[in-house]
Amino acid sequence: MQGVASCRAAPQNPPVLVGARRFATLATLVARVYAGYKLIQRRGGADQQSRYARHHRWCAEAAFDLATRLEGLPIKVGQFLGSRADVLPAEYVEVLSRLQDRVPPRPLERLAPLVRGELGRPLEDVFAELDPVPLASASLAQVHRGRLLDGREVAVKIQYPEIADLVAIDLKNFALLVRLLSWLEPDFDFRVLIAEVEKYVPQELDFVHEADSAERMAQHLRARSDVVVPAVVREVSSRRVLVLDYAPGARITDVAAIRALGVDPQAVARILIDVFCEMILVHGFFHADPHPGNILVQPGPRLVLLDFGLAKDFPPAVRQGVGQLTAAIVRGDRVGVAAAFRALGFRTREDSDESLAWLGEAFLGWAVRNGRAYADPEMLARFGAEMPRVMRADPLVEIPGDVLLVGRVLGLLSGIGKQLGSEVDLTATLVPYLARLA
Repeated sequence: MQGVASCRAAPQNPPVLVGARRFATLATLVARVYAGYKLIQRRGGADQQSRYARHHRWCAEAAFDLATRLEGLPIKVGQFLGSRADVLPAEYVEVLSRLQDRVPPRPLERLAPLVRGELGRPLEDVFAELDPVPLASASLAQVHRGRLLDGREVAVKIQYPEIADLVAIDLKNFALLVRLLSWLEPDFDFRVLIAEVEKYVPQELDFVHEADSAERMAQHLRARSDVVVPAVVREVSSRRVLVLDYAPGARITDVAAIRALGVDPQAVARILIDVFCEMILVHGFFHADPHPGNILVQPGPRLVLLDFGLAKDFPPAVRQGVGQLTAAIVRGDRVGVAAAFRALGFRTREDSDESLAWLGEAFLGWAVRNGRAYADPEMLARFGAEMPRVMRADPLVEIPGDVLLVGRVLGLLSGIGKQLGSEVDLTATLVPYLARLA
């Protein structure tokens, strides 16, 4: 079998030294990005937009270079930013989207000792073939196509050996940087975001947890012929090695490849929104990381859902609360929106309705009332201009992490929708689920 050989671990630097070096690298980039934008903002001038565009490009390229050098959590952050075509300038999306599943891979021989140790036997006793060239390489692991001894075609997800230590270091570094940014920009407190990262990223390092989530999702969606969740091969999976049925497909944002399959991108967009409505509003259990590298398209059309490392299970009360919030947003009931946000645990300093109602508009309301399937420049300009005023007058002081994940999912789906040119009627999609929930 190709590409499998023993290897000796490289000498390790002390964790304190590694952490200090990684923090210095991150902090230097954040400082240059922040200072560049503040300088452009203050100078103004007729050429301000062109200077913004150049700085966008420089920042994106610098972030891509940093992520691929440091690996770990910086890649994950870059993947998230690169999927937000609905929010970020095109320069960021164009550059950072390369991180989705095109991270520089590790040689298979460097990962083979981990696989042998996890499975407790030689690779030749498990796999008839294991392609040394990965199908995809991401922030925490890479995936190789293989074939078991019984002939079953599989995808083998292998965690990077040192990634857990790097993630622990990066979480501390990001937390410190976020505190500094919150001090510099007091109107925007980013600490709740890093709290969610600290909570959920460690779960993604446990592939047994991911296997459990994948099997649960497959059970929930078993009645749908338009969604595939690859089956887990439990007998050759472990905490750091996950083996699944191989399920090929076109990347969901590769419109040319989707059309080459004879599939209408609009049909893909409709299925995507519908299945996430079912996950969140019916089952209360949803894929919380639907970036483009985690969703494939097959003829039919069918969606292939991959990577359940980040999946969220809502208690029934939270699922009901999200349904009530969504219904109030669809009705345009500002008082009802504020009440639903409060019931979910949101709090503002003055406890007025305005900030919460405004949040409902940004969350979903504007897109519903304007027949848009994703955020667009008009919406972004409006909310970008209003956010400082609204949040200064009555800032959010409590934000429940559970609902924050829903907002993250909506943002990722919005970015995918923009790249698909989606024309999905969100109200028509939501109403049957809201009626069922009621």
